[in-house]
Amino acid sequence: MLIIRFQKIGKKNQKIMRLVLQDKRWKLRGRVIKVLGWWNPYLKQGNFDCDLIRFYLTNGAKLSETAKSLIKKQCLDLKSLLAQKA
Repeated sequence: MLIIRFQKIGKKNQKIMRLVLQDKRWKLRGRVIKVLGWWNPYLKQGNFDCDLIRFYLTNGAKLSETAKSLIKKQCLDLKSLLAQKA
């Protein structure tokens, strides 16, 4: 099963989160199928590819809870799709 979740990258005390598509069985720091965006928790800024996220969600990928809450705020056009999945 595919899952969209955050992967931590960056230096110590300066983490940046990368939004990735992975198989649920793979390690979090392991292989990645596709990078879908990034999020800086300190500056509260990020960039997500909403079109690719919509494509993978309609084809059966799941979202982690943290990714779901941030994507709802960033990709306003995905709110209706996420409401249908819940």
